[in-house]
Amino acid sequence: MSINGTAGLGLGIVLGLSLMVGGSSAAEIRVLTTLNIRPALDELVGPFERATGNHVTLDSKPAAPTMARVAAGEPGDAVIHSRLTLDRLLRGGKIVQGSIVDVAHASIGVVVKAGAPKPDIATDEKLKSVLLAAPSLAYPDPAQGSMGGNYLADLFERWGIAAALKPKTQLAAGGAPAAELVAKGEAALAINQIAEFLPVKGIEFVTPLPPALTRKVVMAGAILPAAREPKAAMAWLKFLASPAAAAALRAHGMEP
Repeated sequence: MSINGTAGLGLGIVLGLSLMVGGSSAAEIRVLTTLNIRPALDELVGPFERATGNHVTLDSKPAAPTMARVAAGEPGDAVIHSRLTLDRLLRGGKIVQGSIVDVAHASIGVVVKAGAPKPDIATDEKLKSVLLAAPSLAYPDPAQGSMGGNYLADLFERWGIAAALKPKTQLAAGGAPAAELVAKGEAALAINQIAEFLPVKGIEFVTPLPPALTRKVVMAGAILPAAREPKAAMAWLKFLASPAAAAALRAHGMEP
């Protein structure tokens, strides 16, 4: 990632934060994170480490296991998860009060098989009609902790179409598997976070998205109670929320 302009300013801010941490040795920061944002984090570790001299280790698992690890008190300095999950963990005393930093927003994407006609989903009502008319669809199983899957299940209930969709819905073990069903012709539509669909070949995104799917999953970070490097970990989170991280987030299907 090129570091200039506003990106350089963002790194300058983080470097200042790092210098305020104090001490001559580099901090070793362990971060528990979900899989959906991991590709962007991988791209951002290098610039942060070069700017601060600190080292970041990312330990990623799906959404539900990551929440369970934090709830169980697994050692680490920070966690990155959905804002809703962090709010829940905060109420349980599993993250540090006042440490939540919003990092990115993820939109829910709709994909069809490459070359297939693309339906008009530009409004919420049009999306609802397309879903009801589709012969089949796939999205991640909410029971496995998928952030996108849980959002969609709640949306379909609120819209009153959950019962109508259930017989023709395949619940997949994650975002990529849902899109792969479409690529193989086993489902007409797949819906989930755009970031999780990007690596899948043989699919095409349907745009523009309606308001109901736009920027609906908020990703955030927070400090864990037993953090060994809380100041350095907070510098990492603030870096992710700075202009320096924007390009990488966008490249991997998220928005600052």
